[in-house]
Amino acid sequence: AGAAVLLALLLVGAVQLLGTGIEWLWTQLGWTVSDDAAFGELIGFAINPIGAVVIGVTAGLGEELAVRGVLQPRLGLILSNLFFTSLHAFQYNWDALLIVFVVGVVCGMVRARTNTSTAAIVHGVYNFTLVMLAVAGLGM
Repeated sequence: AGAAVLLALLLVGAVQLLGTGIEWLWTQLGWTVSDDAAFGELIGFAINPIGAVVIGVTAGLGEELAVRGVLQPRLGLILSNLFFTSLHAFQYNWDALLIVFVVGVVCGMVRARTNTSTAAIVHGVYNFTLVMLAVAGLGM
C-alpha cells in the first residue's frame, strides 16, 4: 500500500507538469482547452476534506473495479483505457482527456503488474490529493 500511495503522489506531480505542457501546446496551436472554472462549478460542492475522501474512494474503487478489474482482463489495457477516458468526456476537453488517458495507462500498468486493489489505491489517493490541492487553493 505504501508503494501505491507513493506512486499516486508522484503521478500527481508528473500530471501537473504534463498538464502545463499540454496546455501550452494546445494554446500555441489555437485549440480549446478545458474550462477549469466550469469544472470547478461542477464539483465545487465536493472541494473539502470530506469530498476528497468521497471522490477518492468512489472514483478510485468504482472505476478501478469496473475498468481495470472487469474490462482490462477481457479487452486489454488500451481498449479498457479508452472506455475509462470516455467516462470523463462530459467534464473535460481533449487536452484533459489526454491526461486522463495517461493516468489510466498508469493505473492499468499497476493492475497488470499487481492487482486491482493496488490500482484502486493509486487512483483513489491520486483523486484525493487533487481535491485536497484544490482545497488548499493549488489546483482545479
